[in-house]
Amino acid sequence: MEKEVISSRQFTIITFLLSIGTAILIIPSSIASSSKQDAWIAASIGVVLSLLVVKLFVTLGDQTPTLNFIEANEKLLGRFFGKITVVCFLSLTLFAGGELLYFIGAFMKTEVMPETPTMAFALLFIIIIMYATYLGIENFARSAEILFPMFVLIFIFFVVSITPQIKFENIQPIMEASKTSILYSIIRFISVFSFSLVMLLMIYPASVNVQQSSKKGFFIGMLLGGFVLVTLIILSILVLGPANTASRTFPSYALAQRISIGNFLQRIEIIMAFMWIVSIFIRTFMYFYTTVVGIAQIMKLKDHRPLILPMGIIMVGLSQIVHPDIVHSNIYNDEIWPIYAFVCTILLPILLLIVAVIRNRKSLGNSTEMGHADSNEGQMTDASNAVSNQVNQAKPNKMNSNQENQTKPATMDSNQDIQTKPATMNSNQENQTNDANTDSTQDNQDNQEKIDNPVSTQDNQDKSAKSNSSQVIQSEAGNATSKQDDQATPDKTSSDKKNLE
Repeated sequence: MEKEVISSRQFTIITFLLSIGTAILIIPSSIASSSKQDAWIAASIGVVLSLLVVKLFVTLGDQTPTLNFIEANEKLLGRFFGKITVVCFLSLTLFAGGELLYFIGAFMKTEVMPETPTMAFALLFIIIIMYATYLGIENFARSAEILFPMFVLIFIFFVVSITPQIKFENIQPIMEASKTSILYSIIRFISVFSFSLVMLLMIYPASVNVQQSSKKGFFIGMLLGGFVLVTLIILSILVLGPANTASRTFPSYALAQRISIGNFLQRIEIIMAFMWIVSIFIRTFMYFYTTVVGIAQIMKLKDHRPLILPMGIIMVGLSQIVHPDIVHSNIYNDEIWPIYAFVCTILLPILLLIVAVIRNRKSLGNSTEMGHADSNEGQMTDASNAVSNQVNQAKPNKMNSNQENQTKPATMDSNQDIQTKPATMNSNQENQTNDANTDSTQDNQDNQEKIDNPVSTQDNQDKSAKSNSSQVIQSEAGNATSKQDDQATPDKTSSDKKNLE
């Protein structure tokens, strides 16, 4: 299956909508029940602390830039422990995806269509999720890009329409809540707001075209989502009051029901439902996509699409049994979910980051040692090359000296020939002028003495050459002398023949 890539702008939009998710409806009542009118302070602190959570995810993504979160588990922790952590993580995504389908059915049945069973809403919604997963992350990112401006326009219209009903006395007195309740509200807010952003490690940074821009988009999207949630919490407290906000199951939807412009524009709370459906669509898709792709990678499947239908059916069935009623859901989200999500979305990335840093340092140390070894080998090679160059430079001098020594014997041979020829001519002249009866033996002896005189001259020259040259040159000069003697013998034989004639 070909690798899918999205733009950094699309990634920012996905981060923005994912961070809102179900928090747009349930988070105001959850933290207002403990912090009262100071719920907006707890939410603001939670947004700031969420920067550290995003920083953790970004740092982990930079350590494994070509792997998604599932692949990083198996690579860093090994095949055995990596599969165990992946299974635990996928249990969270599967369970959370089923819970989101439960929220969709419960909201639509409670607020919009009371007579319609929750199974119908969960089934219709999962069909859209499965189709988006089948088309891939690129098409999903384009759909988020289309829904984003609609979400922003509706949110602005919602804020402008509800502003006339603000009562500032509802938010007073400020800082009345205890530190314990503020701390609990912060933990609750972060668990719903930023813990789910770990799903983005399935596409960051491996499936984003520009990693540096997507890194900024991670922070920007989270901050924009936090701004939307803090604004909704403040409006809920200012318009409904802290007590009414805490008692409502979906306070944001009740806030939209208060919109009334000139007794003409009323009952437009469905726009709030549209905002929530858009944000929960993004979050449910990320849970479902992570579950399907993770199971496919554990099973070593090249394509995750055959798992879409069975996993969709399992998730719909899970949505019908995950919570028996809304009370059980509130208890789970307040007491169990923060701990469960913290282990799988915070402690697990921290463990992976520590292992990745240790492995990268070891690999860096090994590469440094190899670099030193290579440099030492290079120095040894350079030294050997220098020695060989010196030897090669010495050899031509030796060869030149050999050539000179070989040239000198050749010159000496030519001198010998020149000296031998006059000697032969003199012997011929003497043979013609002398008496015919003169003994030929005396003439041969005279010729032999004349021939030996050049040889003795040559020997003297060879000795002087041997005293000035090296041992190698001496041996070669000796060879040249032996060759010269061999050449002198035929000349002597030829002169004897001429004298006999």
